[in-house]
Amino acid sequence: MKFGDHLKQARLDRGITQKQVADDFYVTRQTISSWENETTYPDITNLIQLGNYYHISLDELLKEDSGMKEYLEKKTITNSLKPIYRSLILACLFLSFLLVCNLFNFVQLGIFFTPILLALFFIILALNDLNTFNRSQSLHLRYTWQKYLSGDKGLKYVFILPTFCIILGIILSLKIKSIGITVIIVGIALTLAILIRKYHD
Repeated sequence: MKFGDHLKQARLDRGITQKQVADDFYVTRQTISSWENETTYPDITNLIQLGNYYHISLDELLKEDSGMKEYLEKKTITNSLKPIYRSLILACLFLSFLLVCNLFNFVQLGIFFTPILLALFFIILALNDLNTFNRSQSLHLRYTWQKYLSGDKGLKYVFILPTFCIILGIILSLKIKSIGITVIIVGIALTLAILIRKYHD
């Protein structure tokens, strides 16, 4: 018997409704329904509580259900990778900030400019590898703001990053024209890439 079937059968054996279970677990009735239909799974805390609630061992709940095992494994991997992912994003933002400050002579990086630029490049490569792994394993590593920028929350938000690049490029071109124009071109290229992707979808 699969995980959802175990839950449903255990609930029916006790003669209680999904609403009663939901009230006992402080969740919505839809959540209980989704657990029973296996469209979503409970986290490890709720899983243990469900076992106690229905007097079913975790082994019995999970032994025939590969979906639940896979979900728990992915959750463990996600929880392990998220701090690394967050640290890489923060390092990327910090190094980018340093490079922009150097362009405006707020700081003088001197001989450290090239190593910082290389470090930024490798961090971006690492983030790209993590994103590829995230997509292939459906780990949901991305943060809410990234979902907005990628278009998951609507196309209008996708243009925030290209618009920022174009505005930053205009500002930079007042100081160093070649770099400013490069950043503007990147912004325009991002805009075109978004429009092409939208057209193909």
